[in-house]
Amino acid sequence: MKAAVALLLMLSLSGCTHQPDANAQGGALDATLTDAYLRKDWAALSAIIAPDYYASGDGFEWGFADLQREFPKIQLADFHIERQRVKQLAPGVLLVSDVATVRETYGGQDISGRYLSTDVWVQRDGKWLLLVEQEIPLK
Repeated sequence: MKAAVALLLMLSLSGCTHQPDANAQGGALDATLTDAYLRKDWAALSAIIAPDYYASGDGFEWGFADLQREFPKIQLADFHIERQRVKQLAPGVLLVSDVATVRETYGGQDISGRYLSTDVWVQRDGKWLLLVEQEIPLK
């Protein structure tokens, strides 16, 4: 018990507090996003995307309408998270970063590989929405 109290005191003094609620919430949001892509379910995906959504990656910048138009070209077959970090930036704002191995094609072209994926989730009217999504291929 003393060791646990000492560890919590040390972490709080160093500014490194564990956020179990944020971690669980961020992981669940990310899983919902991945599931919608895996199932190719536009209705499920569009329900969790903010109207002012912005995405960027290697060679693309998209808003909501762009994602809707390009969604049929995205064929995600597997998404394996190697490491996930969740940080609560403010109340109702979560940053979720994954390093993941992805098996995917886009418009028939194989874009499989390891990626750093960073998502910003915001809570609006009691509902979590994906506001920003960025994918960076890792070498």
